[in-house]
Amino acid sequence: MLGLDAMGGWNYCDDAPFIHLELDHVYASLKEKAGQGYFEELVERYILKNNHKSVVVMYPEAGLTAKREKAFADRLQKKKGSMSEEELVRIMSDMEALEAYQDSPDSPESIARIPLLNREDLKKDIQPYINELQIVQGTKLLTHPVYTNGIAYVRLMFDTAQVPQELFPYIGLLRACMGYMDNTKHSYSDLFHETNLVSGGISPVTNIYTHADDFNKATVTFELKGKMMYEDIEAAATLMEEILLDTVYSDTKRLYEIIAEGKSRLQSQLSGAGHTVAAMRAMSYFSRVAAINEVMNGISLYYFLEELERDFEARKYDIAENLAELCHIIFRKENFMSDITAEEAGITKWARVLPGLAEKLYTGPVRTGSFEPEVVKRNEGFMTSGQVQYVCSAGNFFKKGYEYTGAFKVLKVIMGYEYLWNQVRVKGGAYGCMCAFGKTGDSYFVSYRDPNLERTLKVYEDAAEAIAAFRADERTMTQYVIGAVSDMDTPMTPATLGIYSLGGFMTGKTEAEVQLERKQVLNCTPADIRALADHIRAFMSEGAVCVVGNAEKINHAKDVFDNIRQMF
Repeated sequence: MLGLDAMGGWNYCDDAPFIHLELDHVYASLKEKAGQGYFEELVERYILKNNHKSVVVMYPEAGLTAKREKAFADRLQKKKGSMSEEELVRIMSDMEALEAYQDSPDSPESIARIPLLNREDLKKDIQPYINELQIVQGTKLLTHPVYTNGIAYVRLMFDTAQVPQELFPYIGLLRACMGYMDNTKHSYSDLFHETNLVSGGISPVTNIYTHADDFNKATVTFELKGKMMYEDIEAAATLMEEILLDTVYSDTKRLYEIIAEGKSRLQSQLSGAGHTVAAMRAMSYFSRVAAINEVMNGISLYYFLEELERDFEARKYDIAENLAELCHIIFRKENFMSDITAEEAGITKWARVLPGLAEKLYTGPVRTGSFEPEVVKRNEGFMTSGQVQYVCSAGNFFKKGYEYTGAFKVLKVIMGYEYLWNQVRVKGGAYGCMCAFGKTGDSYFVSYRDPNLERTLKVYEDAAEAIAAFRADERTMTQYVIGAVSDMDTPMTPATLGIYSLGGFMTGKTEAEVQLERKQVLNCTPADIRALADHIRAFMSEGAVCVVGNAEKINHAKDVFDNIRQMF
């Protein structure tokens, strides 16, 4: 992003590449104007007294997509019937020429014109973790002391291992409620304004840290993260404490609004980012960790919120009580640690406020338990009103006896620019196609806004054979390695460096393991890629399929699925 920002000045002035990155004076000016009615004037002029508007009313029509597709097919058939034999032969010839062009690689002469780094030019060493663990009056504080220009990035982290089975699905709802309901000191609207005055945002998140030495184990955390200037640390910590411990869940009117809004938001996500949803759901058929993630973030959460909304009147007091009980189970000192990315001054200031916050965490007796997700292969088709599909095949190669290697990072680049790109996007007409190969063995192929379904699944099935036949000269292989390294070496902000280091600490993945993976990427050969064909066959043998998309296409491919369900 910094490179893109720099180009705005660099394109037009060779000696001003940093002009759009030097923003401190802009923010200083805005801070000064904030006390002079500057923003109020903008709101009044461009929002409150803006007389320009458009009103668009849209009415859904069941079966409209199928009706349009049939009308289009009828027009094509009519057009074909009016064409001469010579015209039909010419069209077929043009189609064959197009397919031949799509399958033809660029000429060596054209490729040679592109400047290219050598592998020797690539950085050999990883970014080391920056982790320093302190114990502050009995509370773990993981610090990442780096230059942050006076900003502290903090996290309050709570292990959810003691949450009982029946309450675990409420974690996703609790995350949606925090900061958006009244507490005993502020209404949620006042809290919103106070938060913006003293911080760059305070928000709840959930994370899953898979253990590096046992992929079936994971630490599931509920976290409250925030960023603030050092001088605002005390005020921001007070607001974080309020959000955690003083939220009032008994306001059932507001609770219903949050449930309905959360369901609507997830519905939008399922429609617009169906590839992510399909991949998460498909992996939950065989992966315990993926199944936990799916309950907190995926289709399971959507159906849970849909059920709560439908039965709200009968269950509203139970829902409020369950959320309050969940808070008492999670937000306890024995579950707690904190994390901060800042310079020494910020760390010192945070360490001073941390004990007071820790001492206020819940201590009373609570019921405890543990959550074990249902890991069952379902092979589902989720029908929506959309015209396109998100098609996923997933599986795990580690469970079949195959190890992860850094060569998978290179394979991901190859698949994204060659096999999947050509077969799913160029020839198949999908808007995008992705793949992932996890260190745990969890892997998938998925398409984005795809007009096809069965054709795409066949492309996935043939992937192993394409990989087994992979050939590339040294120049081409170096291009793929550079692509993999560029993904690994995305510039880190102080915040992302802290997240990277926290991930290493929580998972137990050592720097030596990260360094080995990098070495495997840098030394990757075509033979290493071909050797991954068996890994692909292994994960594809799982036969896990999930599709989100057009009802007609899903019903046409009904033999692929064990379950077909209308999503919305």
